Amino acid sequence: MRMMLKNLKKNRFWLFKALETYALALYFIVKRSSGIFSLDGYGYLEVLDDPPFIFMLACVGTVALVYALWDVKNLYYRPVMTGLLTCVWSIFFLSFTMTDILVGVYVGFPGIFAFFVLTEMVTEIMAKG
Repeated sequence: MRMMLKNLKKNRFWLFKALETYALALYFIVKRSSGIFSLDGYGYLEVLDDPPFIFMLACVGTVALVYALWDVKNLYYRPVMTGLLTCVWSIFFLSFTMTDILVGVYVGFPGIFAFFVLTEMVTEIMAKG
């Protein structure tokens, strides 16, 4: 337990990224099938609203949570975890931005949130090397 708290203190940034990824999955569970991506002629964006993608978000969040709690050092775990998180947040940032542009909204809250999470993550990865 003491070691886990030490790891949480050390990896609190990645703990929050895991929680933000879980929050994104929860956002899609709450908004599921509400038509947030239903744009005529742009149905490919609706894929992000489906349960397999929500499950994948939860899996990526769990991978980050495991790193934050146990500070896994082997099997290139950290680069894989950071790559997965960056990929997920890049996809969602681009999809939210595209949706906002196609709907005619200047910038929506989900796009802004995804932008800041992605920027913060990339900055942390570059700073820690």
